Amino acid sequence: MKNNYFALKKQNISSWYFKNYTLKDWKFWFKLTFVIILSAVLLMSYLKPIINSSIYVSQINELIKEKGFTNINDLINYAADKNYDWLIITKNGSENHFNIIASINFTLVGETKTLHANYQPFEEIWFRSSFFTLLSNLLVLVWITTSLIKPKNEGQKGLLSTNSAILTATFITITFLIYQLSLRPTVIATSLGNGKSLIQAIFPSATSVIENEVFHTFGPIAFVLYIIFGMHHDSKENISAKFLHKNWMQGIIILISYGVYAIIRGLIKEAGGTAPTSMYAYPYFFLQVTTPAKDGLLGIPGIVWFFIFVVVIAAIYIGFSSLYKYLIIKRIDKK
Repeated sequence: MKNNYFALKKQNISSWYFKNYTLKDWKFWFKLTFVIILSAVLLMSYLKPIINSSIYVSQINELIKEKGFTNINDLINYAADKNYDWLIITKNGSENHFNIIASINFTLVGETKTLHANYQPFEEIWFRSSFFTLLSNLLVLVWITTSLIKPKNEGQKGLLSTNSAILTATFITITFLIYQLSLRPTVIATSLGNGKSLIQAIFPSATSVIENEVFHTFGPIAFVLYIIFGMHHDSKENISAKFLHKNWMQGIIILISYGVYAIIRGLIKEAGGTAPTSMYAYPYFFLQVTTPAKDGLLGIPGIVWFFIFVVVIAAIYIGFSSLYKYLIIKRIDKK
């Protein structure tokens, strides 16, 4: 029975493959490779901070037990010259300031009020899921996985329609552009200001480089190229100006909805004591709507940055969705 079950599964997979692909079909290998790599990096992105936080909490509690620390300042002062990964160093002029990473919390337990470190895994997951980068890459993964399983549905209704393909491609393009033109330079400049070398600022760690380049560079480029040059599209008569206006409306509404969600989440975190300039409150600096001018990037209030980026991102969406529609129609014409 067991052998028959696996033989049947193998037969079903073989039947599905030859019904949808040929042995030399590059699309199958492209999609399969894309799904494997992106799934692995997304899983790493969620698991890595949870595993690291578990290790950090264990280290801190061992130190507290060994040294008998009764307050956080004593712990920080002791760890300042020990190069622990859970200690963050920021520069203020020529002075170094030390803080424990924001994902770790402290409580006083027992009658002796013993200091105890802890973290919330689900809080970490919620934090990671507040980034448009991860949400747009999850959307890409769902799209490409569906396309891998049902390739003949490309260009039809639903998720694999040309409308949804252009929408998804434009979202991941926004992820690419905002990171390359805004966030990457900001992160590098901040690292250099904290005393890191240029190499350390550009390549902080192997896992960070893998995540950043897959999420923000290679993944977006590969996906957009497939949508334009590899995907099967409907006739160009169905990709009219009316189609594009509908696409603009859907895309901008989704983007605004994300911004509202991220800001409400940030306000809740801020009300709970998280600093408004912390990414644990607002995932991106242009969403820090409560930040005053004195604390804002380039001396500009957070609310002003928000409206600047609303206009910029809407313009990027309209521009690139129009470009992708044009390129798709040119490809259809060539056929």
